[in-house]
Amino acid sequence: MSKYVLTTLLVFLINPAIAQVLRVGKAHSFKTIKAALAAAKDGDTVEVEAGLYKEQNIIIDKQIVFKGIGHPVLDGEKKYEVISIKANNVVIDGFKVIRSGVSSIVDMGGIKVYDAEGVVVKNNIIEETFFGIYIQYGKNCSIINNKMVSSNKVEQQSGNGIHCWKSDSM
Repeated sequence: MSKYVLTTLLVFLINPAIAQVLRVGKAHSFKTIKAALAAAKDGDTVEVEAGLYKEQNIIIDKQIVFKGIGHPVLDGEKKYEVISIKANNVVIDGFKVIRSGVSSIVDMGGIKVYDAEGVVVKNNIIEETFFGIYIQYGKNCSIINNKMVSSNKVEQQSGNGIHCWKSDSM
C-alpha cells in the first residue's frame, strides 16, 4: 500500500469525530453538489444520491471522499470539464460521468487531476468524454475498476480513455 493511500486512510480514521458526511439530493439538506463542496472541509465525505446533475465544472479543492450512491449522473453538457481535482488525497467513487466538452487546447476530461498526490478514482462509469480520466502532474494516484465508453469520433475530437501526463507512480 502506498504511503499516500495510507496517509489518506489515516486522515479519515484518526479524525472521525471531526469529519462529516454531507449528503446531496432532493431529500437532503444540500440540493447541489457545489453547495456541499463549498461547505465541506478536509476529511469530510460528500455523498450524492442518484439523479442527473448539470452543474458545469465541479471543482474539488479539498481532501475529501466524493461518493456517488446509485451512480448519479454528472453531465458536462458537451461544454465543460466534468470533475476537476485540485487537492491531494481525494477519492472519487461511484459516479457516471458523461458528455465533457471537447478541446485540444485545455484537454478537457471527464475526471481530471491537476498536480495532486494520492488521488483515487474508482468504480465510475465514463461515457462520451474527450479524455476519460486525465492525470496531469500526478503522483501516487490509483485508477481502479472504472468503465469507459468512447464517443467513437475522429482522432482530433477524442483523447484517451486514461491519460497520465508527466505523472509518476500510477
